[in-house]
Amino acid sequence: MLKPSADLIIDPKQSRYSLVVGVAKRARQIVEEAEKAGEILVEKPVDLAVHDFMEGKYRLIEQPVENDDEPSDSEPYDEPAACSDHTAEEETDSSEEQP
Repeated sequence: MLKPSADLIIDPKQSRYSLVVGVAKRARQIVEEAEKAGEILVEKPVDLAVHDFMEGKYRLIEQPVENDDEPSDSEPYDEPAACSDHTAEEETDSSEEQP
């Protein structure tokens, strides 16, 4: 079994987490393709997926993610909705006036 280092597959600025997710997605694709074709896989799908990344058939493309916990400068902070001055008693009075 080949156990390549993640450093051989990804760039230094890419995360190992992205590699794990990418390999898992590719392994699922391999299984689906084999099921559709009626093939029996001799090698494990994860091993095949790692080889695909090592050979350059697939590569990771990471999108920058903003922190969702803090509001950004471009998005205004949403104020909580203010309570209405309209009371339940006023609703009852207005419904009684209608014929």
